[in-house]
This record gives sequence, structure tokens and C-alpha cells, in this order.
Amino acid sequence: MSDYPWLTGCLGNPNASVWFIGENPSLNGVINVNKRSPETEKTENLQWNSHAGDKLLREAMTDAGLKQGPVELNEGWNCYITNAIKEPEIVTERNLKKRNSDYWKVQAELWLPILQQQIDNGDPKVLVLLGGQSEKIIHYMIKLGLKVPATEKIHHYSYIMMRPESGTNRGPRHPDRIAEFKASIKSIAKKYSR
Repeated sequence: MSDYPWLTGCLGNPNASVWFIGENPSLNGVINVNKRSPETEKTENLQWNSHAGDKLLREAMTDAGLKQGPVELNEGWNCYITNAIKEPEIVTERNLKKRNSDYWKVQAELWLPILQQQIDNGDPKVLVLLGGQSEKIIHYMIKLGLKVPATEKIHHYSYIMMRPESGTNRGPRHPDRIAEFKASIKSIAKKYSR
């Protein structure tokens, strides 16, 4: 998007063995972080670096050895982050559109070749699917012919930090949920890091 030239839809090392796959970029998050960031800081590092969920993801990656250096800086990546759908949208608007399954299926079909090219070029060992929506989209893409390495699904970091856990009394930012999220990334890093 011309308003956000720093928005590349990916961050990190594309040759890393561990890739994290989200659903799509949050346009609301992009707008908010763009407004409050000085021009000199408007780089691709603003991606996955705007709210408490992003901080949790970066902390978990750092704890697991998938990122070195300060959590908030764009350095030391031993993993790669991207989205199945590359087009930014405001989450609440997207959620309304997704009620019609044709909407996200058409987007999956549109973006499948781009994701396939990324995977072919980077040759990861695992795609870590961030949440149920990412999992649903990737599995649909696989049915359409997407060739992928192993996949592992974990909770989305925003779910941990912003929503109560379904079926429990554990609310947003519950320490046990945060610890479990970090442990899931450590387990994946141990299993798949080169």
C-alpha cells in the first residue's frame, strides 16, 4: 500500500527453518503504529511490533532462540513471519466478510501462488500456524495444491493477550497462558531449528 511503504507482509529471515504464518495483516494495527511512529522509525520492523500481542510473540521468539538482540529491534532473526493472505484489512470488517466462506476462499486462491513461491524459495522445515483462521486457510490452500513442509498450530498471540480463553476462567494475559504460549514456541524451535 502506498501509504505504508514499510509494510512488506513479512519479517525476519526467509531462509530460516521455522516460519510463522498469520492470517493477514491487521490494517488497524498498521494505521495505529504508523500514526505514532516517527518517520525515521517507519521501517518493516513496525510489522509485528505494535501491541502487547506482538511483544509477546517477539519475547517468545527471543526466549526460544529464534531471535537475538533486543525484542523490539529488527535484528537477529532466526525465523520468518508472514501471512497466508497478504492484503491488510481492518479485523472487524474482515470478520464480517468472512461469514461468507467464499470470501476467504477466493483470497486463499488469489494468494496461494505468492505463498508457494515464498515457501519454495525459503525451504522452511515447518510452518507454525498462528491460530485457527491461519490453520483453516493453510489447510484449504493445501487442498488446492499448496506444497508445504510440516505444520504446527499454536494459539494466536493476540488471542492470548486480548481475549479470555474459551471454556476456562483464564482471561487475557493470564500468566499460565503466556507461559504455555512461550513453551509452545520453545518446543517448536527445539524440534525444527537448523
